[in-house]
Amino acid sequence: MEKNIRQRLELSVVKFAYTKKNGKVRYATGTNNIPLLNELFSLKLKEEDYEAQKRNGTTTYYDLGAMNWRCFRDDSLIEVIND
Repeated sequence: MEKNIRQRLELSVVKFAYTKKNGKVRYATGTNNIPLLNELFSLKLKEEDYEAQKRNGTTTYYDLGAMNWRCFRDDSLIEVIND
């Protein structure tokens, strides 16, 4: 399932849920589509910004609620909400 969400995050905005380290469920809306982020929010993100956030065993995304990079453990994904 994590491969699917990674592909979707690269293409568009995705709503999803995952379990945080503290056990709470987090609902998030995010994307990894840098040109889309820059266009919609007048940001100046670069591909290097995304690459610097990547870690093994996690999925990194730009959180549209927090307007910052976040990540979650691949095994903690609960569901993708907008199918």
